[in-house]
Amino acid sequence: MSKTGLLLIDVQPEWYGPNTDTAKHFPNFLDRLTSLLSRCRTKGFHIIHIRAKYDTSPEARSEYTGWHQEFRRLNPGKPLDLTGVPATGAEELEDEPVFIKPTFNGFLGTGLHEYLQKKGIEKLILAGLITSVCVQMTANEAFMRGYEVSVVSEACADRSMERHEAAKLLYGGYIWHDLSIDSIK
Repeated sequence: MSKTGLLLIDVQPEWYGPNTDTAKHFPNFLDRLTSLLSRCRTKGFHIIHIRAKYDTSPEARSEYTGWHQEFRRLNPGKPLDLTGVPATGAEELEDEPVFIKPTFNGFLGTGLHEYLQKKGIEKLILAGLITSVCVQMTANEAFMRGYEVSVVSEACADRSMERHEAAKLLYGGYIWHDLSIDSIK
């Protein structure tokens, strides 16, 4: 059984849809992502979907919701009430788990680490949205937990090319390897 897992992070219409900056700056993102997904499925890697669903209702208050108010203050107009629904082309197959995350970090409050340990996964390949936020925060947590972490930056997107490149410059080669789709054989 493979010891490698592909984490598809936040590939959701709220982040990559017709009127989003990510679609404007990264028009080939979904094509690249589906190519990566197909390659990893063919290789027999574990495919794990991570999606954001930030419930901001008063009934949903928990240790993971304290950041909502400050986020709204810093980012007026940015979406925070997300559906957890995948973007077209990023849907899970029947045997692929979906973890719903309440924060930017795919490990917090999701059971992801326990799942990865149970499956014997040691290497993680990350792709998705947003490079400098949820992909980076999940990559950092994976690194801190001892996983070998790679990011396929050509299958990631951000609100601008500058933010995407800055994340790669700051963390690529430091806490994660930058893989190309073609290098996964």
